[in-house]
Amino acid sequence: MIEIGRLCIKTAGRDSGKKCLIVEIIDDGFVIIDGLTRRRKCNISHLEPTEKVLHIKEKANHDEVIKALEKEGIKVKEKKIVRK
Repeated sequence: MIEIGRLCIKTAGRDSGKKCLIVEIIDDGFVIIDGLTRRRKCNISHLEPTEKVLHIKEKANHDEVIKALEKEGIKVKEKKIVRK
């Protein structure tokens, strides 16, 4: 059930309730996620996988993940970058 491109909902932490995609599998317990969450290492017990799998390549960058989510119809807000 855990595979590259699997659409999940984060269930724990600051990003709980937000949708993300699995972009890399580290081992049996951890994956790298990206999407409406921050791109980071995540324990798979903190994810609720959905039935959808989007076609992205392994280690896809943030822009590719956002394009896949938008193509699926998931609304993505633009992040404002504040530089000092």
